[in-house]
Amino acid sequence: MNNLLSIDYGERYMGFAVRTIKTQIPIPIEVVDIKKDNIGNKISIYVDSYDINKFIIGYPLGMNLSENRMTKNVDKFIKEELMKYNLPISKIDERFTSELIKNTKNDRIDDLSALEILETYIKNND
Repeated sequence: MNNLLSIDYGERYMGFAVRTIKTQIPIPIEVVDIKKDNIGNKISIYVDSYDINKFIIGYPLGMNLSENRMTKNVDKFIKEELMKYNLPISKIDERFTSELIKNTKNDRIDDLSALEILETYIKNND
């Protein structure tokens, strides 16, 4: 079992969730506004605080499994921010995760999307 950090990538907001060996329960952590916070610093804090040894990231494929603009953005983010940790990275198809979470307010729910991505990974891989 691994300490997992899940990321719901967005151009303005990113959601984070975690599952550790100690708790074994996936939990949402935070929604980060990347215009206000340094995302690299946030990830570094999460990796250190939770002793992360694997990243799980939502991968936005088109309905026909094709790559799109957001897919390329996620690939760039992986290359620029995540690869420097030399940790395994799993990409999870996120085509239907946002549909599973209904937002009745104007609140950001990116952390809940990250949680759903993490739960999808755990269900299929643990």
